[in-house]
Amino acid sequence: MYIAFKPFLDIGFSVADLVIANREFPIGDGLHSIFQPVNITESDTVSMSEIVIPEYGTHYAEISCDRINLSVPIYFGDSKEVLRHGVGQYMGSELPGFGGTILIAGHNTTFFLPLKDLEKGDLLRIVTNYGDYEYETIAIKILDHDDPEAFDLLQRERELLVAYTCYPFEAISGVKTQRLFVYAERINGPDVIEE
Repeated sequence: MYIAFKPFLDIGFSVADLVIANREFPIGDGLHSIFQPVNITESDTVSMSEIVIPEYGTHYAEISCDRINLSVPIYFGDSKEVLRHGVGQYMGSELPGFGGTILIAGHNTTFFLPLKDLEKGDLLRIVTNYGDYEYETIAIKILDHDDPEAFDLLQRERELLVAYTCYPFEAISGVKTQRLFVYAERINGPDVIEE
């Protein structure tokens, strides 16, 4: 009987998740914010001593792309609670300005839905308390969710933003085993340095 009703249950759970994800939640649920948009002076570097490293569940930045109407808070961590409030950064990845890979995930039915319209060459912007960063989209790929070559968290050759979400966008039921990966290289923003 379960097998016969599974498609209907999947749709019901997906719709419920959409409704829950679109609700406004007070910062609670163990989440908090250190993000405050400020006038950031143009500088090539920022001292490590000026940065507040976010704790798990902290809203520390915003990601946007004007062309596709993307404007979303970034939280440090990627739990279900985080993904109901915005997009989540994998805690094993680097912060903007540190020169490594930044790995960010979001739901394709809510906050990362605009990624379906992203194109190579589009600019993604991440604003933090300590700097304003721009990334140019260099590739968009559809890969299996467990593809070992989807990203490399150990590479230090360049600062790379990797944003991903479930794929395809149109399917709202069933298990999605593919992901849309966006790769964007930093073209602007201060380097974080230790003093």
